[in-house]
Amino acid sequence: MNALTAGNLQALLAPAIAPHASILFAGESLPRELLKSLRPGRVVAVSPDQTGWSGEEGMPLEYCQLPLDELESDASFDCIIMEGNLLERGDMTRTLHTLRALCRNNGILVLWVGEQPSVVRRTQNLFSHYGSDRESWLPDHLSESLLETAGFSIRGRACSWLLAQARPVQERRRYSYSIVIPCYNEEGNIAECVERIPDLQREYEIIVVNDGSTDRTAAVVRSLMASHHHLKLVDYGKNRGKGYATRAGLNAATKEVLMILDADMAVRPEDLPLFMEPFEMSDAAFVNGTRMIHPFTREAMGPVHVFGNRMFSRLLAMLLNHPLTDTLCGTKCLFRKDYQFFDLRDPDWPDFDMLFEAARMNLKIVELPIRYQPRLAGVSKMKTFQHGLLMLLVAFRGYLKLKTDSGQLRVKTGEM
Repeated sequence: MNALTAGNLQALLAPAIAPHASILFAGESLPRELLKSLRPGRVVAVSPDQTGWSGEEGMPLEYCQLPLDELESDASFDCIIMEGNLLERGDMTRTLHTLRALCRNNGILVLWVGEQPSVVRRTQNLFSHYGSDRESWLPDHLSESLLETAGFSIRGRACSWLLAQARPVQERRRYSYSIVIPCYNEEGNIAECVERIPDLQREYEIIVVNDGSTDRTAAVVRSLMASHHHLKLVDYGKNRGKGYATRAGLNAATKEVLMILDADMAVRPEDLPLFMEPFEMSDAAFVNGTRMIHPFTREAMGPVHVFGNRMFSRLLAMLLNHPLTDTLCGTKCLFRKDYQFFDLRDPDWPDFDMLFEAARMNLKIVELPIRYQPRLAGVSKMKTFQHGLLMLLVAFRGYLKLKTDSGQLRVKTGEM
C-alpha cells in the first residue's frame, strides 16, 4: 500500500472509525502508519506469510495465519480492511459473506476493487480475457450488488478502495426453485450435469428439455429419473432451437424461482446456490450470470467470441440503459410470477429476449460473476456469424418493443 493510497484511505476511514475500535487486516503489506493513525484498541493481522512483520510499539497488534473462513465464529470487528484485489479470491460471493460474518452490525468494510483500465487498455483487451491480460477491476454496479447481497451498503470510495457499512442481519427469504436444462445432443454431458447439481436445501425440481436430439439424451434422462425423484423430462421429436426449448422448460416449471442451466457445464452446476443469494438476501428480480469478470481459457471462449460478447454487452447496456458485462451467459434466473408476463420469441438464443423483457417489466437486474470453463463433451451449437446476425436482429426488435410496450405492461402488472 503506497503512501498516496494510504493517505486517501486515511481520509476516508478517519470519520468512520471511532478510537479504540477493533480492526481486522487481511493482506500482505501491513499499513502501519494508517493503522496507528486510527488509534485502534485491537488489530488482528491475517496473512499466510508474515515474514518480516514485527510488533509495533504502542499498537495492540496480533498475528494470525488462519484463512479468513477459519477464524473463530464469535470473532467480530468494528472495521475490516482487505488488501488485494477481490477478483483474485476464488469465490467473491463467499468471501464477502465470510467478511460480513466477521463484521459487527454497522461496522466498516474496506475493499480494494482494482483500478479502472484506460481506454487504450480496454481496446487492447477486446479480444482477450485470459490470465493477466484481462481487466482486473470490479465495475461499480457489480461491487454494489455483491456487497448488497452480502449485507453491506456502500458509503464511499477513495482511489481504488471502497468503503461499505454492515447492515443489521436480516432474516433470509426462502424460495422453491425450478432448474431448466435445455438439451440438444448432450448424451455425453447430461448425466454428469444432473448428478453435479447440489442439494439446494430447498424444495426444487430439475426439468431437462430434450430439443429433438438425435442421440440418446432422452434415454439417459429417463434412466436417471428412477433414482432422482425431482427430475422431469420434457421431450419432443423435432429440433426447434434453444429459445423454444427454454420456453418449454420454463412453461413446465412449478416452483417460485426459475433457473436456466446449460447442459455443457461451462457454468458449473455446483455454482447454482450462488444464484440463490441475490433473491434470498437482497431484492433482485432477475439475475444474469457474467463470465467476463473471472479469467478463463481460450478453450472456454476464443478471441472472436470474446470480442462478440464484449460488443453485444456494450450494445445492450446502451439500449437498456443498464450496465451489463455479459449478455450471452446461459445461466439466467427470475421469479416465475414475472416470467408469466414475458413474451419470448427468438427460437435460437433466448438471452437477449429475456434481458429486454426484464427491462420492459422494470425488474431489478443483478449480474453475478461466475467462473467459465470449457464444455466437457460434444460441440457448441453456436454458429458465430449466422447467430451473430440473428442476435443483432433480436436486439433491434427487442429495443423497439421496449420503447413501445413498456407503458402498457406497467399498467397491466399494476392491476394484479
